[in-house]
Amino acid sequence: MSSSPPAGYPKTIRLKDGNTVLVRFMEQGDRDLLLEFFRGVPEEERMFLREDITRPEVIDTRVRAGERGRLVWLVGEAGGKIVADATLQRRLTNWLQHVAEVHVVVDSAYRRLGLAYRLLYELFDLAREQGIETLLGEVMAEQEAVMSLLERLGFRREATLRGLVKDLQGRRHDLVIMTRDLTRKGETLLRWFSSPLD
Repeated sequence: MSSSPPAGYPKTIRLKDGNTVLVRFMEQGDRDLLLEFFRGVPEEERMFLREDITRPEVIDTRVRAGERGRLVWLVGEAGGKIVADATLQRRLTNWLQHVAEVHVVVDSAYRRLGLAYRLLYELFDLAREQGIETLLGEVMAEQEAVMSLLERLGFRREATLRGLVKDLQGRRHDLVIMTRDLTRKGETLLRWFSSPLD
């Protein structure tokens, strides 16, 4: 989170159904809206999240990460509610300082409308501005729809680590590591935005 968001934010994007969503940087006053959003994510989907983001202290930890420059945090807002959450988390070790991890969560009522694509491309642009060359996606092997989305956005499956991670209920899952090279040229948003799924 930055005290002075980059030029161009907030911005309004139009979805495939003609409705609009305001995309902006997360603000201090968003805490309750974010808790409401994440608590509305179905439990069977929340189990795949890395953290129990329905807990206020987890939100607070993410806010502090933003204040330290480790996290870029966008939200999508419609009708006075947060309907999407998108983050770019930098890796601070020397080996991985050119790498950042992406996460996007979209309200079920706003899926298949191009919102996830648009948010990911916002993160792509912000990452490039920060000198990031490679994006990292880490998902559980059961999340086929997420992996399909990332592949359509240019991510490649690099490795599967068997039984490495546990969900919020303590069950083990395979972890799939995916990467996206941001130095590639010649790709356009329209190519991906026209896809029927997200």
